Amino acid sequence: MQARWRKISLTVAIAAVMAAALWAIASLPRARAQNGQQPSGPGSQSGETVYAPKKISPSTPVPTPGNVNQPIQETRPQKINPKKVYTLSTSTNLVNVNVLVTDNNGDPIPGLQQSNFRVYDDGVQQSIANFSTAAAPMTVTLLVEFSNKWWGYLYLALEDAYQFLNFMRPQDWVAVVSFGMKPHIIQDFTHDRYAVKSALDSLRIPGFSETNLYDALNFTLGRMQNIQGRKGIIVICTGFDTFSKLTYGEILKIIRASNTPIYPVSILSWVTVRYGSGIDSLQARNALTTFAKYSGGEAYFPRFSGQLPGIYQQIAGQLRQEYSLGFIPTNPARNGKYHKLKVELVAPDGSPLKIVNQKGKVVKYRIVSRQGYYAQKS
Repeated sequence: MQARWRKISLTVAIAAVMAAALWAIASLPRARAQNGQQPSGPGSQSGETVYAPKKISPSTPVPTPGNVNQPIQETRPQKINPKKVYTLSTSTNLVNVNVLVTDNNGDPIPGLQQSNFRVYDDGVQQSIANFSTAAAPMTVTLLVEFSNKWWGYLYLALEDAYQFLNFMRPQDWVAVVSFGMKPHIIQDFTHDRYAVKSALDSLRIPGFSETNLYDALNFTLGRMQNIQGRKGIIVICTGFDTFSKLTYGEILKIIRASNTPIYPVSILSWVTVRYGSGIDSLQARNALTTFAKYSGGEAYFPRFSGQLPGIYQQIAGQLRQEYSLGFIPTNPARNGKYHKLKVELVAPDGSPLKIVNQKGKVVKYRIVSRQGYYAQKS
């Protein structure tokens, strides 16, 4: 009898062990799935591990095309150098030319095609290799003169600079740099317009009266030289330079070699109305106008503070509506010499292009682009 019970107990124990083993085997795929692994077997790909995609936070804004005046969701992203985003390394001597076509009011004219453009390098027509009209993120530096001599007027211009932030899109980069004796990065490139506002808010009481504009431009151009895509420097300033290390001729050469348009917004007209116009104010106006011309930007000298919001809106629109052209020079010499550039608009038959509005009236237009470039030097 006892032998019989031992036999029954042994059978039950063996059955329990087998059941536990079968339960463990059945649970294995479920455990792997919980760990983010795909179970292997006849119905799976052997040797491949598939990971579940990370969930996107609901607070993360998704960039969508739309009106630039549309409110956007704000986040606090990391401060990332846009050079890592837009920089493109190439071994060819491709020359990029951003071209802006505006009417008499300064508003961009869209809808032009590659066949409408002709580019001349030292008078020789070039073949356009790259052409783009697509809206792209823009990278902008707000370069602010922070000097106590004219700060009362500069502060009025700075208040309206907040208007520019209303035209930012989620993918745009903006930095704030102030200058007096030396340039200072107040806010590095960021998508966060609240961070930009905080940087502008920090500019309250200047400690010096010096305005080393040329050195500040050189510093800012160096930071933006290798950034591709839509970009520009908006300079809120008087235009005076006290004792920069660089001379006017030296900074002009640097600007001619750069590929970043400069948009000076000067309070010079406000100053001259109150204190009169002298040789220094005339030199400042000429310098800012020349800087804008050679870089492919535009200089603004508003007479009234009410003009400033429209100016910032116009600059934002111009940066977005640029035509990007690229060509490989027919002259392959790498001698470091300066080449003059000229851009024309032509009709299909080669005659000068006529642009008409919806009423059929001919519209006068301006072509704004950089005036030249320096060839690579061997």
